[in-house]
Amino acid sequence: MKLLEANLTLHRAWQALLWLVLACALIGHTALVHAQQDSFTRIKAVKLEPARNAQHPGWNLAAEFDIQLGQRLREALDRGLPLQFAVDFKLTKNRWYWMDEETASASYTLNLSYNALTRTYRLAMPSGVYNVARYEDALAQMVRVVDWPVLRKDQVKMGEPYTAQVRFRLVLTELPKPFQISALVNSEWDLSSEWLSFEFTPRQELLK
Repeated sequence: MKLLEANLTLHRAWQALLWLVLACALIGHTALVHAQQDSFTRIKAVKLEPARNAQHPGWNLAAEFDIQLGQRLREALDRGLPLQFAVDFKLTKNRWYWMDEETASASYTLNLSYNALTRTYRLAMPSGVYNVARYEDALAQMVRVVDWPVLRKDQVKMGEPYTAQVRFRLVLTELPKPFQISALVNSEWDLSSEWLSFEFTPRQELLK
């Protein structure tokens, strides 16, 4: 009888442990999904276009992003922490005998801040400075890059293939030290897209 009771107790203990493990797994999965949905960025569209300035022939980059700041980033921003973002571009040429050669690179910086006194968001970009009352309006300016000069004609060889890459990221090194440390252990601060790669072959006739 005592042996039977002991077996039942052990069986119930194992059941409780299994339920606990399953619950932890579900909670962890839910938290992971929530974190992924809470803060993210991805590249929706990107292309290289011939520059309109005939005196400085080359190519400009146009891109569109899908960006959402997570709760921690929004709270930090609204409490006065300025955030710096960057759009990175690089062009490489494949070399079968060695590592790929980096032909050109450039970064496009965006500085977003909030003024509690005027209750306005300030977005400083190479294309200009915008002061808006709503966060959504500032974000609408951030998600598009238009006519950004990234490549000169003399940096490439016509008719030869290259690989272009673009990404969007939060510049963690510009944050105060305590926030940099927090960013190392908190994925909500890691607002960086994957590098988007596409093939590019410069052609002389497109620059005319």
